[in-house]
Amino acid sequence: MSAGSPQEVPVDVLPPLPKDAHATSPATQTEGPPPPFAGLRTFYHPASGVVILGLDWLAFGSDIMTGFLALPLLCVLAFAISFPVIYVIQLKWSKDTIGPALGKAFLGAFLVGLPFPITGTLLGAAILALAGLPHHPVDAVKKLTSRGTTK
Repeated sequence: MSAGSPQEVPVDVLPPLPKDAHATSPATQTEGPPPPFAGLRTFYHPASGVVILGLDWLAFGSDIMTGFLALPLLCVLAFAISFPVIYVIQLKWSKDTIGPALGKAFLGAFLVGLPFPITGTLLGAAILALAGLPHHPVDAVKKLTSRGTTK
């Protein structure tokens, strides 16, 4: 055989990929487990609802600080703590874009910073509904700790 003549090269043909192969291919998988409640579509992620109601209850559910400047300081502190936590939850777990995540974080932090507990009010009920949380605290904890994404 001469060096200039073309040679036949065997071609290996692979079977077609199944339709769901893109979801399971290593190139498209994200690192780590999926975020909690990945399939749930609510305004707030359930973890954001728990953060809003939990931090509000911690800040204003009991008399942590008393005094003339304590209440304004506590309002600002509650806002400052809850804003980044809610923002990260909405951005990472709820897969919101930056704009909606900032808006939801601001609204949630504003509600946490109100100078009274919202847990037993209409605002607290709205947070429960917007986050898809059950009205009973034990059911909420069970729902958050379960691995399923049931609605």
